[in-house]
Amino acid sequence: MKNMFLLFFTLTTILMLAACESDKERELKIMAPSGSPSLSQTYFQYTRPTIEGTDYTIDIVSGAEPLSAAFISESHDIIFAPTNLGANLIATGDVPYRFAATVTWGNLYLVSTSPINTLADVDGEEITLFGENATPDIITRSLLSEHDFDDEPSIRYVDSVQTALATLKTETEAIVLLAEPVLSMGQHDMEDLHVIDLQEAWREMTGKDAYPQAGIFVKDTLPADIVDVYLQHIETSVQMANEDPVLVAEYATALDYDFPKHILEEAIPRSNIAFKTALESREDLEEYFGRILDFNPDLIRGRLPDDDFYYPGD
Repeated sequence: MKNMFLLFFTLTTILMLAACESDKERELKIMAPSGSPSLSQTYFQYTRPTIEGTDYTIDIVSGAEPLSAAFISESHDIIFAPTNLGANLIATGDVPYRFAATVTWGNLYLVSTSPINTLADVDGEEITLFGENATPDIITRSLLSEHDFDDEPSIRYVDSVQTALATLKTETEAIVLLAEPVLSMGQHDMEDLHVIDLQEAWREMTGKDAYPQAGIFVKDTLPADIVDVYLQHIETSVQMANEDPVLVAEYATALDYDFPKHILEEAIPRSNIAFKTALESREDLEEYFGRILDFNPDLIRGRLPDDDFYYPGD
């Protein structure tokens, strides 16, 4: 009897420890970059709905370096990131993530104090870009390469979108690339800015509604039930950003986002936040990645992602 009790006690202890370990493994860590990608999940972040009884933490970061580090170290279970960054790292074969959904479809604009309305108006001009060899650079230069200029525009790079805005403020008649929400901030600080919507230019060039700029990558060891419920919550969050940007801006302010509420209220509608699953995004993604292959194939390691890149979903 004593031996049976000891056996029962030992088995119970093992099961309890296993359950505790399982709970630890199911605590999610989520990372999103500040700006439009984080705004796509702001409603979720603020309201904190349940995910199959799993606890989670959300880190909002600045720039691409923390995202790359998270992929490589596998420190986070879910990462919002530029689609080409994820594709590049996953193509190494050492990064165990899959692309699950697109949440932002372009937030880039050419801006100047001089009258510019179409790409024809930048003929022979210098354009200040940020994000060399990243999405801002890829989209802008792809569009410029398709245009027939008398005198090709020249390119100057700066280290960030904030530096591009500073250039616009200090250099008369500068033409710079800005992204939301920084564009809305610039329009509050400066009068009579002229803006070219690069998303509209992309539609005219490709016939596609938009380009899949950033999306959600999930660790391939995550249980499908957790991923599917999480994606449903993010789809709702994206819907709220579009239906009630004032409310989402209020939530972002409460969460100490980098931009004030009145700026975010204007930026959200121009951030092209929309939810599409990986499979729904694939055609648009391959159009975008095809442009990257023409621009600099090394940015996605010289090939389109294969089927395993895409989270299958329902």
